[in-house]
Amino acid sequence: MNYSYKTPVGTFVIRPQRTDSTRVELWVADECYGSYATARLAASDVHAHATGYDEWDTATQMEAPEDLSEWQS
Repeated sequence: MNYSYKTPVGTFVIRPQRTDSTRVELWVADECYGSYATARLAASDVHAHATGYDEWDTATQMEAPEDLSEWQS
């Protein structure tokens, strides 16, 4: 299952990893910012501004939900 969350600096997408169906990846546009054991862990990094995507990680005035129920699926 894919999840997405739109922000002013880009749309985060959590989707299944192509090479390992037990993992997910975190994407913004055409750039992958990490592989995770679960979608919840990826959403948690977005919430904590700990993604590796500098535009988001340094934008502390913006928020994202940690709970996947608030992401679009």
